[in-house]
Amino acid sequence: MREPYVCTIPSVPPSNNVYQRLHWAKRERVRKEFQEQLWAVLNEKGNRCPRGLERVELKAVLHFTERRRRDSDNFGATLWKFVQDMLVREGVIPDDTADRCTSYAPGILLAESEYTLLVVQPCRDGDDR
Repeated sequence: MREPYVCTIPSVPPSNNVYQRLHWAKRERVRKEFQEQLWAVLNEKGNRCPRGLERVELKAVLHFTERRRRDSDNFGATLWKFVQDMLVREGVIPDDTADRCTSYAPGILLAESEYTLLVVQPCRDGDDR
């Protein structure tokens, strides 16, 4: 198995509940802003995400500045939609179908600033799913 690609996105996505309640134009701005930040880190000099992977596992930890109850699956819905779409667009994976991309509920931690730690683990076809 290849080494994982690890990057830090300087924000966290909105929860699915918040995202779905936004006006369509605001939703588009929020998605685009997060994906632009992700694009920047995927193409960062010295830490560029590998391209042409057949299958990946995705893990993340969302860091928040305020202590409160949060549903990780609710945040995972928007996080993985934004991330998987960008990974396909950038040629990291050919498609974001379940046989190409496995994602897990993100972890949630308290931190001094809000950010998302993303791990893209390349998998071989024979690896356990």
